[in-house]
Amino acid sequence: MRLIILSDLEETLRHPVVHFEDGGFRFMALREEPLENPLNRFVKRAIDIVVSVFVLILVFPVVAIIICITQRLQSPGPLFHRQVRAGIQNRRFTIYKFRTMRLDDDRIAHQASGGDDRIYPLGRFFRKFSIDEIPQFWNVLRGEMSIVGPRPHLLEHNAEFAKLMAGYHVRAFVKPGITGLAQVRGFRGEARNNSDIQNRVACDLEYLENWNLSLEIGIILRTVAQLFLPPQTAY
Repeated sequence: MRLIILSDLEETLRHPVVHFEDGGFRFMALREEPLENPLNRFVKRAIDIVVSVFVLILVFPVVAIIICITQRLQSPGPLFHRQVRAGIQNRRFTIYKFRTMRLDDDRIAHQASGGDDRIYPLGRFFRKFSIDEIPQFWNVLRGEMSIVGPRPHLLEHNAEFAKLMAGYHVRAFVKPGITGLAQVRGFRGEARNNSDIQNRVACDLEYLENWNLSLEIGIILRTVAQLFLPPQTAY
């Protein structure tokens, strides 16, 4: 076996190279990730647990009753919508949302768009103000998601987007989130072209490489503000 080592790896790759040891082995990484620090991961997880418990105990029951009544009137069927999505390290997990679409539609894997006729009337309101995302705090509590992180995509979309952009799967280095840097910057809703995907992934990588507590709290606070003043891309 031949082993070739590039002494000028940083210059060759035009990217910082991080050297570290783990379990007696030496590794090289092409990016330094703050969330590789155990203390940072602990802080992030603590925020996830505290906020999720608060939402699931005080907010979820009231919202669930309201949506259940609405569905009985406008679109009878199950309260929740479940989908398999790609999580950290592209592991599959089941995501939970309040159902906002009619059951008798075979286009369920298509991205929702403005004026989408699959959505029942009040479902549009729930989606616009992200009320349908509340069950995902259960995913957060289970450790499958985080409050902040790259949005998890359907498996079909994940494979499609990976073909459009090199390095797309780097966003899977962290847990997916209910909200993220891309979302608070207005990159949400339907991805219509390559630029939409590139902008979102660029935000995901920026978050991954520059994580700190103030960034985390800032994204959460900006998300709360958008719940009251949602952007035009919210539908």
